[in-house]
Amino acid sequence: RRCRIFLKALQQQLDGIVEGAQVMPFGSAVNGFWTASSDVDVCVRVPRATTRASQIKVLRDISSELGRIEKYQVEPRFGAQVPILHWSPRRPGMVACDISVNNVLAVVNSRLLGQYVRLDHRVRTLGLCLKAWAQARGINDRSRGTVSSFALVLMLIHFLQRRTPAVLPSLQDIAFSLSLEPDFVNGVDCRYCADASQIHAEMEYLRAGRPPNQESSGLLLMEFFRYFGHEYRNGIIRIRDTRSQLPPFDETGSYLVVDNPFEVGKDVANVDGSQHDIIQKELRRAWALLKDGRPFAEVLRSSAAVTEPPSSFGPAGTPSSGGGASRRRLEWKPR
Repeated sequence: RRCRIFLKALQQQLDGIVEGAQVMPFGSAVNGFWTASSDVDVCVRVPRATTRASQIKVLRDISSELGRIEKYQVEPRFGAQVPILHWSPRRPGMVACDISVNNVLAVVNSRLLGQYVRLDHRVRTLGLCLKAWAQARGINDRSRGTVSSFALVLMLIHFLQRRTPAVLPSLQDIAFSLSLEPDFVNGVDCRYCADASQIHAEMEYLRAGRPPNQESSGLLLMEFFRYFGHEYRNGIIRIRDTRSQLPPFDETGSYLVVDNPFEVGKDVANVDGSQHDIIQKELRRAWALLKDGRPFAEVLRSSAAVTEPPSSFGPAGTPSSGGGASRRRLEWKPR
């Protein structure tokens, strides 16, 4: 409710600044991972702002007006990959906001994640746990070359699609297999399935007569850490089949490369090579603690020490392309 009130007030504020501006939330306000401490990510859609320079000009216009509001302070971040304004309150307890212009694909990505969250209550629980873990252990800062929250959630979906039986389907693969109408955003086909009956039919097919996955959130969390800490060695992490768009290639040199669900071939993680060993060590540490029955609070504790037992997991195969556009989408599933 607080987020909705804030967005409505921001839209009213921008109506007098930028003609035709449309406030479109994305990130945690849309994808299901919103908490009371979350910032609001906002895309301001402005039809005429098609270049980086014109988008920065719109942000400057917005900044000059929002800067007059005494309760908030404006921090331009125009050198970022996507130029933004960070609009933050001068006292705690109020909503902070990152404003970008025409970042529409981020909006669609957030809606896709939100659809996955609505399919199974465990997705939100696991996503919040992983974000808390990554933040507590100092590996949740994209600017430092570690893992972004968006990449973590895509890794989670990738993992849940590969459980036996599967917890999640590939919503994009369903859309392509059913030849649903393309949905182009900035020239990118952003179609995915949101129809409950079609998703249910896909889950029935993936289960192949087995009952639904009933694994607890705790077990799935531990298995996530085991999978990425020990079983996963290399390969691009995807939540859809991309073989119809990209020719196969050698992925052995790709570690913690997380494919953008819509912009195929674009790495949304951009993990720095110097961080690979650190992140793998953290994944293994978390798995070892949970395997030994330690509480999740200890997994988060920065001062906790653990002697990791020798791994009982041998080398695993390289994860291949996700999902699948044909009715045999499980053929590429890693074992």
